[in-house]
Amino acid sequence: MSRPYVVNFHEHPSAAVPQRCHDLGVDMAVLLPVGPDAAALARDMAEAEPHRYVAFHWVDTGADPDEEARRLRRVAARAGIRGVKFQPMDQHLFPNDRRLYPIFEVCEELGLVVTFHMGTVYLGPYMQEMGVPMLAKYCDPIYLDEVAFDFPDLRLCLAHLGGEHLYTALVLCEKHRHVYVDTAFLGHFAPRFFPPTTPTALIEHAVHVAGAEKVLYGCEGVPPEAVLESSLGADEQAKVLGLNACRLLGLPAGR
Repeated sequence: MSRPYVVNFHEHPSAAVPQRCHDLGVDMAVLLPVGPDAAALARDMAEAEPHRYVAFHWVDTGADPDEEARRLRRVAARAGIRGVKFQPMDQHLFPNDRRLYPIFEVCEELGLVVTFHMGTVYLGPYMQEMGVPMLAKYCDPIYLDEVAFDFPDLRLCLAHLGGEHLYTALVLCEKHRHVYVDTAFLGHFAPRFFPPTTPTALIEHAVHVAGAEKVLYGCEGVPPEAVLESSLGADEQAKVLGLNACRLLGLPAGR
């Protein structure tokens, strides 16, 4: 049986990405920027190799929301971005903050996917990113329940299966037809659950609860083998590894 088409729905733009994709057997990577410089790099990479990379946008949440919404519309038209990445730990706002609603309106209208980091992570003592503390209180998916009701056609992706908020994230996937989860960085979360578990077990559980069509393969240390060596059926594996991502992004599978 041939290997399914693999889309890494959770990659951060850097010079290391091409080699990592090659080593993992990833056919396409979705580039999720944190900060404006990373957003520019993501656009450059996607423009240079559109068959390998898809760029997401980064929003300046400290700027005027309406102006940021207009800027998003311009960038989407010019650069062909297919989504927006939020890192609430750095941006210090809850996902249902009304300052984000003009952005959500544009994303819903244009069919852009919105990915939120979810969950508490430990990357070292006194973690900071972009010069600010990384505050975990903003990373609970429960706040996206309201957003999903207010924007019924906005496609939302909860990164890391929601992290420690796994139950909430999966129930939101069950509850809302347009809410999804990705599998990135599960090697961090899995051993910290009690009892400890594995990325493969978490992926199997997510598919069992939310359905294979709601789970998107994301890497950050989770190889495609975590799906390929699971108990999921071949059709389920193909959906998780790439077909779901292609459908959400409006791309033909195997382009």
